[in-house]
Amino acid sequence: MAFEPRILHVLATPRAEGTPRLVLDWLAARPDLWQGVLVLNSQPGDLKEPLQKGSRAYREHDLLQPGFSQFPRIVQASYRMVRDTRPNIVLCWVTGMASWVCEGARLAGCKKLLVHSGNPPRLGGKNDLISCSVYWPLALLRAKVICCSDYVRDANRSIRGVSRGLFQTVYNCARAREISARATRARQEIVKDGKFFTAIMVATLEKHKDHETLLKAIPSIVSRCPNFRLGLVGEGSLRGDLEQLADRLGIREQVTFLGTRSDVPELLGLADLFVFSTTINEGLGSVLLEAMAAKLPVVATDVPACRELLQGGRLGQLVPPQRPELLAEAILDKIQNRESSAHTVPTAFDYVEQFTPARMIDQYLRWVR
Repeated sequence: MAFEPRILHVLATPRAEGTPRLVLDWLAARPDLWQGVLVLNSQPGDLKEPLQKGSRAYREHDLLQPGFSQFPRIVQASYRMVRDTRPNIVLCWVTGMASWVCEGARLAGCKKLLVHSGNPPRLGGKNDLISCSVYWPLALLRAKVICCSDYVRDANRSIRGVSRGLFQTVYNCARAREISARATRARQEIVKDGKFFTAIMVATLEKHKDHETLLKAIPSIVSRCPNFRLGLVGEGSLRGDLEQLADRLGIREQVTFLGTRSDVPELLGLADLFVFSTTINEGLGSVLLEAMAAKLPVVATDVPACRELLQGGRLGQLVPPQRPELLAEAILDKIQNRESSAHTVPTAFDYVEQFTPARMIDQYLRWVR
């Protein structure tokens, strides 16, 4: 009898960010499969409604609290969800809590365990011990850790005391054709007057990104291109600090904080340039796939994840980290030489079409068949 996957996704929260959006991609790509969702913390609840609507079973808790008492509660929540819904695969998207999630799933009888790793670990000394405390139980539970890039996989494989065979690579996905169609429709329906050159960045406002460097680049850009505008899509704990920085730099007229949005493809379609200012803690930068799908030229920080995805700069311009003056020059170059991306953009779109949700799902399932 053929193996019929029944997949339980475990998320930290339904926040509008990378992993919950990936789960939505899985739900939309394979509605024929039984897919359930267990959420460890109900807030922020941005994507609760679509996750609930798209899944066959949905359950949420408020378990992620300070202290050790959260761990047995996570085991219990995982155990009960698996016991009640009988998935044959548990896919945990929360690396730090994966051993507790997988223990509960295993106790309830689910032996096919997958863990998503979306960011590189901190390495050396105490950090290696912390990583071992996460990964040793997963190895004992015979789980597989699926990394979103070769960079994340290789960083995990360099942790002392952890088996290299625990880690494999499967790239994240993007609904390229849908994003392209929505971006194109927005361009056709809303005719721009050409008054402004608009750049956009889509990312959570957290420390593993680097909005600060981008904001510090704006005064230099505006001094030479007064019609430059920047839209920042995303929410996070640093929003207040970043708004204050924009005030101090005198660029609030040029920068708009757009918050969480459901119309990101349309916003990409109305922009002229995608900028991705981030840090070495970036695991892949899936939003780069979305930008390329929307046929936007890209300027990104030259960190390993972006370098890997943009093929060393072939598919987008790379700028050294934390160098606002060089970031400003790269953006100004795109403004002044718009035709320079004429060949890169179509090549990037052809490249990103291979990152389909169906392919990502198939490659994940390969490790449990």
